[in-house]
Amino acid sequence: MSIFKKNKKQELLKFKEEHPNLNDVEKNLILDTVKRINELKTSQDKEILAIIHSLRNLSIYGQLSKDGRILLKKLQRDQWLWGLLNSVVLHDGS
Repeated sequence: MSIFKKNKKQELLKFKEEHPNLNDVEKNLILDTVKRINELKTSQDKEILAIIHSLRNLSIYGQLSKDGRILLKKLQRDQWLWGLLNSVVLHDGS
């Protein structure tokens, strides 16, 4: 299954590049996440969940930009799809 897993680091950097209206906090979240993904023994999934959590917090306090909402929606959708696929693969492999 890991063959099909997307490189979230590249996706995040591309998103940052294509969405110049992200605020400074959102840009820093992306850069920090990419930095942590680069570290050895760091789970990409764990870091994506952490950035989702951070973006949700920004949203709660009204500090999430329009582009930040797009990123949050995209990350949540991707996590949901991967969770669904992993569930199907695990159940079929039993």
